[in-house]
Amino acid sequence: MISVRERLIREAMARCQTAVAPVRVLRQPTTAIPREQTPALVLLVESDAPVKRSNDRLERELVLRLIGHARDFDDGYVVADDLVCKAHAALLADPTLGGLALAITEAEADYQAEDADMDAIAIPAVYRITYRTLVSDITQGG
Repeated sequence: MISVRERLIREAMARCQTAVAPVRVLRQPTTAIPREQTPALVLLVESDAPVKRSNDRLERELVLRLIGHARDFDDGYVVADDLVCKAHAALLADPTLGGLALAITEAEADYQAEDADMDAIAIPAVYRITYRTLVSDITQGG
């Protein structure tokens, strides 16, 4: 059994990977991205929260953060931004993500500086995915 949430995350990963290939999409990396693995697109799950209950259905909101990472002396911003643009187009081409979601919308992304190499660039994008499950079974869509 696999939850609707996990299917949504995997669908988002697959769409992003197709869009940015041959660049890798990394899910929730727990260590810093080595220089030789950039450019890369990182997918982070920020939250998954119940929003509204209607009888035996529960509307939920999954928040994903995508971050385009690049290290490029010429213009890392262009490289990282290109990754985010391609992923954005792939995710919003079908706002239901193959029928798994009610909708996907872009949300506000904060640009917080992180400790990194001087030439490391990170450009974020945040998406809210609204979906439904049964109250008693998160593997079943609602």
